[in-house]
Amino acid sequence: MRKMKKIILVAGIILGLLGFAGSSFAETLAEAWALGLKADHLLKAAGENSSAKAAELTAAEGKRLPSVNLGAGYLWLDDEPGAYLYGQKFSTADDKSLSYKAMVSLPLYTHFRISSAIDAATAGLKASKFTEAATRQKVKLKIAEAYIAVLLRKQQTRVALSHEQSLAAHTQDVKNLHDVGMVPINDLLAAKVALANARQRLLQARNRLDLARSAYNRQLGRPLDYKVEIAAIPLRYPDAELADLSQIAADKRPELMAMAQQIEALRWQARSVKAESGPQLLLRSGYGYHENTHQVHEGAWQAMVMASWDIFDGNVAKNKGRALQSQARALTEQRQDLASLIELQVRQAWLDMQESRKRVQVSKETLEQAGENLKVTRNRYKEGIGTNTEVLDAETLRTINYANYDKAANDAVLAVIRLRYAIGNL
Repeated sequence: MRKMKKIILVAGIILGLLGFAGSSFAETLAEAWALGLKADHLLKAAGENSSAKAAELTAAEGKRLPSVNLGAGYLWLDDEPGAYLYGQKFSTADDKSLSYKAMVSLPLYTHFRISSAIDAATAGLKASKFTEAATRQKVKLKIAEAYIAVLLRKQQTRVALSHEQSLAAHTQDVKNLHDVGMVPINDLLAAKVALANARQRLLQARNRLDLARSAYNRQLGRPLDYKVEIAAIPLRYPDAELADLSQIAADKRPELMAMAQQIEALRWQARSVKAESGPQLLLRSGYGYHENTHQVHEGAWQAMVMASWDIFDGNVAKNKGRALQSQARALTEQRQDLASLIELQVRQAWLDMQESRKRVQVSKETLEQAGENLKVTRNRYKEGIGTNTEVLDAETLRTINYANYDKAANDAVLAVIRLRYAIGNL
């Protein structure tokens, strides 16, 4: 007997551990985000754009560094070049000659052309990083929406199954009562029709659940038929007021910050383009060799300071700068429009959260009442007091209440997540 108790105890522990392990395999939203962010192609593309902007910045910075140029060539002439001096002709170069050079060039002053280009590239890189952050938040929102859709479809399937089982039990009760002549055949037929409809809704619910799981797996880059169980999302409402949330969105939304940096980049580009027509100062130095038997020194070191200034270029640089400044002003207007749109998004998400919060409270209060109403109605029917229609109506009412509660609860979770996205904190 004692041995049997030990076996039962060990079996219970093993089953408990298996049950705990089974529940631990439920995928969380944080895990879904980690998988989805690695698989999303739009986010990868945004990362590549950031890499491109980083390369552009490195190229812009490289323009202020010395550049080294190597050159070589071999020249063939049909005759030796020559000249006359006091009636005599003499050669000044060979008809065949080798030449090569190594030159170093260093910009000394560019009227802020290079520094402005570097600032523009820096702002462009920052804008790309913010765009990448915005893409990351959009991907997380899409994953969350697909995740919650699976939760809702799963709950709807559970409600549909409960509805079908309840009607099956009621149909059996009606059949038993009909067999003893206590209820007419119409009650049995109505119960069977209601049961058939419930089974159809259960099939539809299972199909919608399968589609929701497929869409969710697609977001995570997995096979569409991948079997996965997901965990419920804890519901935590933010404590901040609407005005504070709107201010957070104005300060943190990456789309706004990206556009601000794009505006800054355009302004620096305008300054760089205008500087092309300004004074430029360049230092060149190196060694050059030109093979020539008629020349005393065929090779020589050289250094030269070059200055240039386009006094008039047809106003090309000036108008290019104006075009970029106009683009910056246009983008400023677009940013202001986006800011107002984001403020509306925050308000809508906050109002949706408040609405769903109240819906959860209302529907939760009616769940127990709907279940108790069904119980009482079925008992009345068995006792011959109530009608079959009342039982079917009570069961429908119970199903509707559970569906409303599940929808409100999931809408509340989704509203909180959308609010976090709207303020740039997802």
